[in-house]
Amino acid sequence: MRWLSMDAKARPHTICLVAADVSADQNAGRLATAIRKLAPQVRLIGAGGPAMRDAALDAVIDSSGLSMVGPPDSVRTFAKVYNVWRGLTRLIEENPPDVAVLIDNETLNMLFARWLRAHGIPTVFFFPPQIWFWGRWRLRWIRPISSRVLCAFREEAELYRAAGVDTVWTGHPLREVVKVKEDPTRAIIAIGLDPKRPIVVLMPGSRRQELKWHCKLMFEVARILQQRDPKLQFALPLATEEMRPMVEVAAQQSGLRDLAVYVPTSFAVLSQARAVLQCSGTATIETGLLGIPSVIVYQCSRWRYYAARRFMYVNYIGMVNILLHEMVQPEFFHWRLDPNQIANELWSLLTDETRRGRVRSRLATLAETMGPPGALEKAAQAVLEFVGPHIERNGAESRRLHDRDHEEAADEPMIAAK
Repeated sequence: MRWLSMDAKARPHTICLVAADVSADQNAGRLATAIRKLAPQVRLIGAGGPAMRDAALDAVIDSSGLSMVGPPDSVRTFAKVYNVWRGLTRLIEENPPDVAVLIDNETLNMLFARWLRAHGIPTVFFFPPQIWFWGRWRLRWIRPISSRVLCAFREEAELYRAAGVDTVWTGHPLREVVKVKEDPTRAIIAIGLDPKRPIVVLMPGSRRQELKWHCKLMFEVARILQQRDPKLQFALPLATEEMRPMVEVAAQQSGLRDLAVYVPTSFAVLSQARAVLQCSGTATIETGLLGIPSVIVYQCSRWRYYAARRFMYVNYIGMVNILLHEMVQPEFFHWRLDPNQIANELWSLLTDETRRGRVRSRLATLAETMGPPGALEKAAQAVLEFVGPHIERNGAESRRLHDRDHEEAADEPMIAAK
């Protein structure tokens, strides 16, 4: 069955957004808002979590429980994947979209892209599979199932473009998103910490697997630091409220004092951190843009470690280090990590003012590597091109973006034809 046989005039113009990870859901929500700003009458449906629901999509299948690393690792996870798949395919059959936008989470989205292609639906990858990080051989599979890829990073866009994929380098949305809009002192008091004492933020990850791997390790590191300086206090931002029981049990078992576990509504608390201990991922960019010295950890199984080392094309696991081509944020990546060694590295960042100055100086250049402003608007434009030129746009916004893109065209050819 193919949707191409349907009468396009008989149905409303529709865009489907698919996200599962927390960061993917956040980017999907931001993209939905940008699309609505340019084309308010377009219908938006999809699969996602709280951010997509907040963006007021017309229909959303809950996929927030699918945050995972690699293939489903349990019967329970597989059942969730199956239920989301069934609900999403049914939603699309009932509401055939002009285009589907698949955001991050390549485990699910690579498979779903094949289903969409078989049904004649154009597919756009936003934050596509990271072939520049590992597995460039996957390009042979990605190219035939993608109508277009929207890349946050220039080097990634160049790889896709060189492979003949219709590519748009949008820049990274976080360049404009990571801003402190709330009073930090009030935010710190609100979570029960003392704004006059130094804060170390712990960021173990947004997936259950990552919390399982990192919470015990991070609490042990924090306890070592607290023994060296009893004034230290700790904050742990949760990706979702559902993660709280798991984190609080681990915290209670560790014996760590002066710890606030909270769901952030802004970057206010994070911006006041003296240092951060974090899992590799999107959070490394957030702390980098805020100029906070941090240490990156990623603990995994032995086979995952060797597989990553075998197929990785970059020297680092932290995105900031990859972008700056330098170990600005110290990394610890292994199946067995030493809390004392990590604590020593953090202690140096907390106490060595000369080193802190060097790190902050390098982090100040990060924004330049992330592309020009307007990433979400550019991505929205690239998606709306699949809806058709006849769709009515917000005139003022469309003219402003057209003029800006015309000025940038001489510097960077944003779209390469197949």
